Amino acid sequence: MKKDKLVDISLSKLLKRFANTDVIANMEKEYRQIKPLFISPKLIDDNGYLKKVKLNEQLICDSLISIKEKGLNTPLIIRPKKDHYEIVLGRKRLIAAKKFKLESVPCAIINVDDEEMLVMLAADIRDSNYSNMVELSIVCNRLTKDYKYTQKDIAKLLHQSRSQITNIIRLFNLPETVLADVSLGKLSFGHAKCLLTLPDEVINDTVAEIYKHNLSVRSTEKMIYDFKNHTNYKKTEQYLRDFVNADVNISKNGIQFSFKTEQDKNQFIKQIIDKTKKY
Repeated sequence: MKKDKLVDISLSKLLKRFANTDVIANMEKEYRQIKPLFISPKLIDDNGYLKKVKLNEQLICDSLISIKEKGLNTPLIIRPKKDHYEIVLGRKRLIAAKKFKLESVPCAIINVDDEEMLVMLAADIRDSNYSNMVELSIVCNRLTKDYKYTQKDIAKLLHQSRSQITNIIRLFNLPETVLADVSLGKLSFGHAKCLLTLPDEVINDTVAEIYKHNLSVRSTEKMIYDFKNHTNYKKTEQYLRDFVNADVNISKNGIQFSFKTEQDKNQFIKQIIDKTKKY
C-alpha cells in the first residue's frame, strides 16, 4: 500500500476540543481543506468496534439519495489498518457507497490509535442528529474497560448525567437480539432502559409483549411495574396459603382465594366474621 500523508491528532488537543458540541463539524471542516485522496470503498473495512451493529436500512437509503444528488462532498475519515483502511467517521456513507458501487470515495487519512478513535466516535455520535445508542454503548464500554475512563469522565465528555451514562453502558448487557432491535429502531432507548430493570429470563417475553400490543415506553413501564409488584407478593402469598389453607393470588387491585373444599371456605369466612365482631 502506498504510504500516504497522515493527519496527526493529539489526544490531549482532541479532549480539550471535545467540550465543544461541534467538535466533529470543526474536524471535518479542517479535513475538507486538505486535498482528499480518492480510495476504492473495497479497500476500506468497517469499523472493528462497530461492525456487528446493524444500521437502519432507511438511513442507508437516505445516504444513497444524498450521494446520488450531491456526491460525497465531505471526506470519509479513515485510518491505515494492515493492508487496508478502517472507517473512523462516515460509516453510513461508506456502507451506502459500497451499495452504490462507487469506484472511489474522497478520504482523509488520519493516524490515531484505538483510544483516540473511540473518543472521536463518541463525539460523532453525540453531535449527530442520528444517535445509535448501541454504538454509543460499545464505545463507552471500551473506554471504561480498556482505558479506565470513569462514568464521571464520560458524562462530562458527552454532556450527560452519570445516571444516563450508567444506562448507556448497561445497555450492552441486553441480549443480542434486543440490541439489534434497538440499533434498527424497532425498540427505543426508553424501552431498552425499562428492560434493563428485568431479570434476564423474562426480557425476551417482555419484548414479545411490547411488539404484540405495540406498547409505548410509558405502557411498558407500567407493565414492568405490575410484574415486579406481583413478584414481590410471592412470600406474602405463600404465608397466606399456609395460614388459610387455600391457593392465593395477589394482584395490583386485589387478592383471590381459591379453597380446596367448601368447608375450608366457610371456615375462612367464619374467622373473618369472628375477627370483625371484636371491633
